[in-house]
Amino acid sequence: MYASAKTCAARSSVECVNARLRELSRRGQEWAERQDPSSPSGVAIEAWRRYRAVDGPLQSALLSIYILVAVLPALLVMEEYLDPHPNALASQLVHHFRLNASTSELLHNVLGQGRSHELGSALLAIASALVFGIGFGRVLQLVHSRAWKLDLATGPFDQIGYGAVLAGLYGLLLLLLLQLNEFHTSSTVVKALLGVGWVGFLTLFFDVAPWLLTHKQISRRDLLPGAVLTALAVVGLMIVSGFVMQFWVDLYARDYGGFGVVLAIYFWIAFSSAVIVGAASLSPALAARRSLRAERASSAST
Repeated sequence: MYASAKTCAARSSVECVNARLRELSRRGQEWAERQDPSSPSGVAIEAWRRYRAVDGPLQSALLSIYILVAVLPALLVMEEYLDPHPNALASQLVHHFRLNASTSELLHNVLGQGRSHELGSALLAIASALVFGIGFGRVLQLVHSRAWKLDLATGPFDQIGYGAVLAGLYGLLLLLLLQLNEFHTSSTVVKALLGVGWVGFLTLFFDVAPWLLTHKQISRRDLLPGAVLTALAVVGLMIVSGFVMQFWVDLYARDYGGFGVVLAIYFWIAFSSAVIVGAASLSPALAARRSLRAERASSAST
C-alpha cells in the first residue's frame, strides 16, 4: 500500500512537471506571437522560425561535410602547384597558429604532401569536386529557398549553377593561397585593409551565389544583409582562430592524435557552416522588417 501511494505521488509529480512545462511553452508562444515583427525580438523570433524550417543543424552538417571532402582536397592540390616546397601549407599553419612540436608533427602527417603524386592528387580532387562539390551549391540553394519559402523547381541547368558556385569558392581559396604565399606583412594597418577586402569578396560571393541559385527570385538587396553578416562572421572566425586555434588543435591532438587534428579542422569548418545557414535564415526576417517599416512610413505620410 505504501509502495502504491509512493507510485501515485511520483506520477502526480511527473504530471505536475509536464503541466508546468506545457504552461511555460504556451506562455512562450503567446509572448512570441505578441512581438512586433519590426522589433529586434520579433526579427530574432522570425529568424529562429526560418532556421527551424530549413532544418539548420542538418544543413550546417551537410555543408561541413561537402567542404571537408570536396574543398579541402582542392585546397591541398592548389598549394602543391603554387608552392614547390613539400608540406608548405602545414608549415604555414604551424607558424600562423603557433602549434607545439607534437601537434606540428601530427599536422604535417595529416596535411603533408609531396611532389611525386601531383597528378593523382589532382585527379582525386577533381573526382571529389564532381561527386561531392556540387552538393555545396545544392545545400545553399535548399537553405535559401526554404528560408524564403520559395516554390523552386530545379532542373538540369541548376547543375551549371552548382558548378559555378563551386568554381567561385575555389577562386576565393586560390586568392587566399596567393596572399599567404606571395604577400607577407607584419603591418597592422595592411592586415586590417586585407580583412576589409576579404569582407568585400565574401559579401559579393554570398550575395551573388544565392541570387543565382534561387533563379533570381530574391533580390540582391534582400540578400545583402545576410551576405554581409556571413562575411563579417567568417572573417571574425579567421581572426579569432589566430588566438584560439593553438589551444583548440592542441587539445584535440593530445587526446586523439592525428584523428584529433582532423576533428579540430572539421569543427572549425562546422562553425563557418553554421554561420552561413544562420545568416541565410536571418535575411528574410530583416527583409520583412524593412518592408513593414516602409509600409508604415508610407501609411503615416498619407
